[in-house]
Amino acid sequence: MATSVVLPLLSYAFEAAVSSYAEEVDERTYQWGSTYGIFDRSGGDAERYRGTRVGWLAGRTSPRSSPGGLQLLADWQTWLFAFDDGFCDESATGERPELLIQAMTRYLGVIEEPGQHRLGGDPFGVALAELGDRIRKSATPVQVARFVHAVTGYFLAQCWEASNRSLHRPPEVAEYVHMRRHGGAVPTCLSLIDVAGGFRLAAAEFSDPRVMSLSDQATNIACWANDILSYPKERSRSRAVHSLPVVLSRQLGIGEQESLERVAAMHDREVESYVTHEGSVREHASAQLHRYLDDLRFWMRGNLDWSLETQRYRPADQGGLRDHSIEYSKR
Repeated sequence: MATSVVLPLLSYAFEAAVSSYAEEVDERTYQWGSTYGIFDRSGGDAERYRGTRVGWLAGRTSPRSSPGGLQLLADWQTWLFAFDDGFCDESATGERPELLIQAMTRYLGVIEEPGQHRLGGDPFGVALAELGDRIRKSATPVQVARFVHAVTGYFLAQCWEASNRSLHRPPEVAEYVHMRRHGGAVPTCLSLIDVAGGFRLAAAEFSDPRVMSLSDQATNIACWANDILSYPKERSRSRAVHSLPVVLSRQLGIGEQESLERVAAMHDREVESYVTHEGSVREHASAQLHRYLDDLRFWMRGNLDWSLETQRYRPADQGGLRDHSIEYSKR
């Protein structure tokens, strides 16, 4: 019988904001996903995607983007959520790396060589091709290459997770932390910050090791927060939980509650480190880099605020877990 745990309280001093277009974008992205058939408009899928509030995720993490830029982000995030549900931890395919690799190869071809691959009526492939067309119309070749690189890392991480499930192989903490950055898909969204925001961050600044380190830290923070806040859903719905609290619990031989608290402590130290290192980068940053760093903060804070309001991370069956939107440990 599952034991009860209380999720650690997380918070940031970063500014919170939300786009005034979030609600209408949320409705349009729901219609976009259902029209392409990447989720079912009827039954439980309809309710689940309504409750996910993807438009609000985009609106909180990129509050200064144009309506078109915000729609692009929301539609991409909708594709990611639907793909995760259909192919990854809640799906039998997520335990069959050979099947997932075939899908990944097909979808990677769609974004690397648009128009060169037969989609065969695959709704995910068709929707991805449409997204790729929009990105190429809005982005420079360098920005497109940045996005494709991030998506390739995401696809690789999904195959890695599927292999782990197939072999019943729990990863070590260091391996998990590295691969979680890719598997969480946050870098794919960060690569679109300036595309959606209507500005161009120079390749030299985006690729500066100090900026890349901050991007990695912001990704860690968002992913570790997600591992905590999605823990009830993962434990109740996933076929095999791939999560930092579980990895820590197994490697250190500690219980669920202590493991969640340790992940929260890691998260807090990463936030402190991010703030410390960001200051020196901002000191001589261009206006475009200032904007990018502002949006990294919006991403961390917006992801947390959205995680507390979405229904996506509510378990279908509480299974001994207390409602994470109501009760937290105070730490």
